[in-house]
Amino acid sequence: MKLLLVMMISLAVALPVGTSVAVDDKSIKVKRQEAQKLRQQQKNERNKEIREASRSLREFTRDLKKEYQESARDLDTDFKLQQVDMRAERNAKIVETEAEMQQKTTQLFLNPGGSNDDAALDRLKADMKSYSDQLFEIKKQAAIEEHSENMKNELEKHRLMDERDAAALDMASDLGLRGKYEPILAMPIGNGLTKQEENWNLREKKEVEKLFKSNQRLLGEFLYGKKLRGWELDNKRADFDLEWQKKSELHTLNLEQNYFNSLFMQSSTDGEFDQKAFSERMSEFQKQNRLINIKHKKIHDKNRIKRTEQRRDIMAFK
Repeated sequence: MKLLLVMMISLAVALPVGTSVAVDDKSIKVKRQEAQKLRQQQKNERNKEIREASRSLREFTRDLKKEYQESARDLDTDFKLQQVDMRAERNAKIVETEAEMQQKTTQLFLNPGGSNDDAALDRLKADMKSYSDQLFEIKKQAAIEEHSENMKNELEKHRLMDERDAAALDMASDLGLRGKYEPILAMPIGNGLTKQEENWNLREKKEVEKLFKSNQRLLGEFLYGKKLRGWELDNKRADFDLEWQKKSELHTLNLEQNYFNSLFMQSSTDGEFDQKAFSERMSEFQKQNRLINIKHKKIHDKNRIKRTEQRRDIMAFK
């Protein structure tokens, strides 16, 4: 009887506690479900806002780029008109110089008995070098002037593009697309986080990083435009210098070849033409010409490979 009484008292004491735990477990579960539902709603709202902001930015930048492209096109048109005048002036100088050189060369060959002595040949060589150098210098200086005006035009276009980029980035800031988003995290309810809540937090942290990178790609043209344009302009300057370095080397070689051709043409009229010597020398000229072109092609190809990596680095999303 006493044993039965003890069991009944123990049961009476235990029942309220068990009922309370059951109620608490159910309440915590409901709170977690409500918190999960709220987090999902917040995430959906955030994603909707980002989509709408991205769409608004694309519409804004589409019109913005069109406006600045028209301004840049006007600058290019003005430069092209200037370029026509510059090239016409250069060509007129070339014609005058070529005519003068032709007259003097013709006079030298037509001078009876005057083209066979060493002094006449020296004059021919000196005149040919002088006029060839003049022609080369006319072309080079004209190219330098044209290149300089082209760089000025490019810099003016860059100023316009800098304005465009700043306007686009300001709009992106106003739309909330510039910074990183705060992750919508599950907070502990009851005895810490569940495994499901821990996984949510991990996914959410990755998600906000992914959203930031996506916005960076959307803004890439405007974020890195200035650096990219400056890099491209430096490359144009370097390419121009290399081009005229190559032309200078070929000019020196061609000048020597032209003089050599003139001597052999003259010797052939006197019956002293040496076909073997002529062929050997022409072969050497051709070899040197190919070597010059090979050297500069190697430089060009290496620059192309390097620049591919440099461009990738400039446009990298860090």
